[in-house]
Amino acid sequence: MSTAIDATVRHRYERMAGDFQRVFGDRFVALVASPGGAAAAFVASLGADDLQALGPLADAWRRETAAVPLVMTTDEFRRSLDTFPLEYQTLLDEHVVIAGQPPFEGVRIQPDDLRRACEAQARGHLIHLRQGWIGQAAHHAPHGGLAHLLADSSGPLRATLTNLARLHGEVPADDGALATWASRTTGMPEPLVRDVLSLTDAPHRSAALVARMPEYLDACERLWAFTDSWRASVGASGPSANTR
Repeated sequence: MSTAIDATVRHRYERMAGDFQRVFGDRFVALVASPGGAAAAFVASLGADDLQALGPLADAWRRETAAVPLVMTTDEFRRSLDTFPLEYQTLLDEHVVIAGQPPFEGVRIQPDDLRRACEAQARGHLIHLRQGWIGQAAHHAPHGGLAHLLADSSGPLRATLTNLARLHGEVPADDGALATWASRTTGMPEPLVRDVLSLTDAPHRSAALVARMPEYLDACERLWAFTDSWRASVGASGPSANTR
């Protein structure tokens, strides 16, 4: 599935693709970008001389606010599908081909790899919250510190829930739909999830949620338990085996 990016941003990436084509010649395979600002370049082979040649170009890319892309060979991509399943699934789902032909034909991410990655993501989120709570108390600034912790957790929570929803074959349209899905599927309180997700755009509201930290931790424990117990099962239209 491809999606759209702004025409000005696309033009910047097209200039980047030209840079890669000049450096790699016929070893250049493709450049893809995502609406979120990430990019990936695929090449047939990659050496130290190539990195040295790309280095001076990175400043120009940054000046144009184009993300410095991930650079990998097509073989590295296919051999690491089980290592970065969430990242690669997002790349497969949300990319725009800037130049070339990306090595995505026939590529599928194993459902069990996605499940394990989602479990690790949910577990890491909960452990980070626990550690953050202890750390803020140790610095004798529980209220302001916990407010920052809550605000900072909004993006990771969204990523975790989005990846888990994708694993279940669903793509919630917005944060409200994502909160509804999380409540229906994992038992997390919908109003609380909605409020935490809203902190991405309104971090100043986090202070009002500090009193709900115990409830938030309990919700994240439910999320971890859900990912720990769930076993991937997919239909004919779902993800299939890795292409290695």
